[in-house]
Amino acid sequence: FASARGYGGMGPGGAELSEDLGAGDRTPKPGGVRLDPGSAPAPRAVIDQVKVTDEGYDAVVEVRLTAGDRPAIGVASGPAFDGYVLRLAAIATAHAVDHLLTAETGPRGRCFVEHATVVSLGGGCDVAVVVVLLAGDGWVDQLTGSALIVGDPRYAVVRATLAAVNRRLEALLW
Repeated sequence: FASARGYGGMGPGGAELSEDLGAGDRTPKPGGVRLDPGSAPAPRAVIDQVKVTDEGYDAVVEVRLTAGDRPAIGVASGPAFDGYVLRLAAIATAHAVDHLLTAETGPRGRCFVEHATVVSLGGGCDVAVVVVLLAGDGWVDQLTGSALIVGDPRYAVVRATLAAVNRRLEALLW
């Protein structure tokens, strides 16, 4: 499940959006990246590997993604505490997405993590929820993604991050 709210600027499809992000009005407005419904969807980013290394008080999370034949690696480090390692998993995924969005002509967009958490729904059902900002030239989309936790919650956070951005990546990558 993924949802989006667009903010400020001009969308890649030329849709008029609200004023500049630097202005005081940060009210959600429709906008952001639009897919051409007539085009064939591009390959989605898929997870190749998630690696978490604890180094005393520090943790390093490495996420390897592939979109079509394009590999990307994202790395994030920080305190080795449970809740923060979940955030590191989302940040490492966002960094890998940034690598996918970098072309020979420069970056097509950037991905920033706002929130990453686990929500317990009771009855042993836990869900990873991530909120990211996907920003490009004159546009920003606030996106959410979620993933059921089956096994490692850090892996579920990576899946939730991709659930948030994958549809937009299709439009930006090809």
